[in-house]
Amino acid sequence: YSLHIEYAYQRKKGKNICMVECLHQIHSLPFIIRHFLKPTKKCFPLLEKVLKYISLLQKEKHMNSLFDLFERTYLEPAKHNDNTYEYYNISARTDISKVRDTLEKWFYNYPEEEKKELKSRFKKDFDSSFFELFLYELFCKLGYNIIIHPDLPSSPKKPDFLISKNDLEIYIEAKVVKSKTMEQEAFERKRNELYDNLNKLNTKDFLLNIEHLCFLSQKQPSTKGMIKYIEEELQKIAPNISREELEKNGIENLPKIEYKNRDVHMIVSPIPVSPSAREEKIRPIGIYPAEAFWGGGEESLKESIEKKAKRYGKLDKPFIVCLNSLDIRTSGKIDVDNAIWGTLAFSWSTNPESKDEKWIRQLDGVFYDKKGVRLKNLTGIFVSKVCPHNVPVANYWLYEHPFSENKIDFNKIGLKFNYISDGKIIDNTGDNIGDILEIPKDWLT
Repeated sequence: YSLHIEYAYQRKKGKNICMVECLHQIHSLPFIIRHFLKPTKKCFPLLEKVLKYISLLQKEKHMNSLFDLFERTYLEPAKHNDNTYEYYNISARTDISKVRDTLEKWFYNYPEEEKKELKSRFKKDFDSSFFELFLYELFCKLGYNIIIHPDLPSSPKKPDFLISKNDLEIYIEAKVVKSKTMEQEAFERKRNELYDNLNKLNTKDFLLNIEHLCFLSQKQPSTKGMIKYIEEELQKIAPNISREELEKNGIENLPKIEYKNRDVHMIVSPIPVSPSAREEKIRPIGIYPAEAFWGGGEESLKESIEKKAKRYGKLDKPFIVCLNSLDIRTSGKIDVDNAIWGTLAFSWSTNPESKDEKWIRQLDGVFYDKKGVRLKNLTGIFVSKVCPHNVPVANYWLYEHPFSENKIDFNKIGLKFNYISDGKIIDNTGDNIGDILEIPKDWLT
């Protein structure tokens, strides 16, 4: 009865809504009926039918939803090695709930026949699936009709989307850029397993600053002895005295705790927690070892663009490769510009009369290099650094290929773009994703 009232109410408001959506609004109704009315076939035959009907609707809603329907109570932060989908599915944290609700709305708009496959991929590869869903929603909001995995006349392979609006048709290919080898990912999982176990350490008086961590074998180190040893050493240190030393001499002069066995060598310094915060539940690791690297993320972007650009050969329609860079080395527009237009360099003349100092682009970009024009089947490149929590504030950079064989009027796309005019690069950073998707910038607060 309540379900039909909700349905009629939403219809009266002019919303094109189905029964399943109404159920999502009042999904707690079956639990209320079961717990308080306790119907039986003998006493409440009609109510029994309603319960079965609602149960079927719940199953339908579950099959067509990205995440499961249940009451969530888990408030812990994610562990380093947690499966991202599983964590988003169980977390009751307010920020995660808001992100989950947004993804659920996007998923509702996704074609029905494609939902099962996308949901399956979300569980295995969250980042790539999220980016595809994000692009689908973005182009939907821009007014495009979208075909998923369209057939190509010249290749058995299929790009991710064919988007169309008025006289505009564009093939879209999506890729997440991480630039990690399989060996690097395996090492990261090994290190994260150690961090997750070390965060089980029992202390409220100190945070741990991991100053040094070195794996000495291929084995996953056992942390049982490590945790016991560090806990015993922490018992020997007075937190109030250490706090006075911290304020007087700085973090570098705190006492060190060194642990070593056949598999791992680690040095930590305990940072005393302020007395007012010692009753709060905290994760012991406060500072992780610093990671250093040389150079930016230009090469990983170039490799990804080239691989995708050559995947389908010559195409009958314009083609845009969309990259979401999760590489920590790609800081932003400077790295992306270096990959697209060529590395920025400072030039000057050896003529003492006229040094002619200026900034130039080297011939090593994806559109043009020392051999000339490249990847002419590409129409443009879209690069973003978007993740579930930064959607409305994430920037993007769309580049027009100046020598493309499949040129289009980029002003018709609906996104800010970078292009060349009269030999000069015209820069435009896309900062309007939140406006397009109708998500306020403070959506998580």
